[in-house]
Amino acid sequence: MMPRASRPPGPASSRGQRGVALITALLVVVLATVAAVSMTSRQHLDIRRAGNVLNQDQAWLTVQAAERYALKLLTGPEAEGDRDLPWEGCLSPVLRVNLADTEMDIWVEDMHCRFNLNNLSSGNELAVNGFIRLLENLRTEYPELAFDPEQVVAAARDWMNPETDDPVYRLADPPYLSANRMMMVAGEMRLVHGVSAELWEALAPLVTALPAAGTQLDTENAADMLREAFPATGAAQTRATYYRLGVHAQLAGRRLLMCSLLDTASGRVVWRLQGACDA
Repeated sequence: MMPRASRPPGPASSRGQRGVALITALLVVVLATVAAVSMTSRQHLDIRRAGNVLNQDQAWLTVQAAERYALKLLTGPEAEGDRDLPWEGCLSPVLRVNLADTEMDIWVEDMHCRFNLNNLSSGNELAVNGFIRLLENLRTEYPELAFDPEQVVAAARDWMNPETDDPVYRLADPPYLSANRMMMVAGEMRLVHGVSAELWEALAPLVTALPAAGTQLDTENAADMLREAFPATGAAQTRATYYRLGVHAQLAGRRLLMCSLLDTASGRVVWRLQGACDA
């Protein structure tokens, strides 16, 4: 039997091959388009992320510049001697500053208008008895608070005493240890045995934690409850050493908060927190 000769591809076969080639080309175009869109989206995201980091860093550096300026102003020649600050009382008015495309609200607080909790660590009777009276005044002002002022003071002193370690903290859930050192921030008082959240909320605006014991309270400008608890010695004999600086900065729609404690005697920043100042 003679083999049949192959027939050349007809019009229908040519159209089928052209259709497959067209579909393949469309698939390639679609894949290339998806890849290009994905790359562009990632690039835009990277650009936005880099811009956010740049704006954050710029705002942070601007806030630190404001901090350095405030420290220089409070420690410069114009701040020496008995010259009064350009505001009355313990808290300065809010100052609005525009610097390097950054809008900032700045305020300063004289921390000698608050009772220094670290004064309890020295065992000074005036500080201990005055703080007991302050707690008694708070108990009278807020009768719903149930606590023993003398026990709270004893617990606060034990918290800072390196030779004591009250087991009550080990039995807490979760357990923790007492600091055995002076308080770094006033908020540590909330961890002291016997200090409830409600008591701390009432006490917080009246106290601070300065990195030195024996600091003087400015009873002339302090809150009424502090003046009632401590002897009326008048204004501090020396210029205030410690100030708290609060800065609220806004740049390119982003908000940055900073709170720092300034030691004007040594011209240094004691601590700096990225966040709002507590009460």
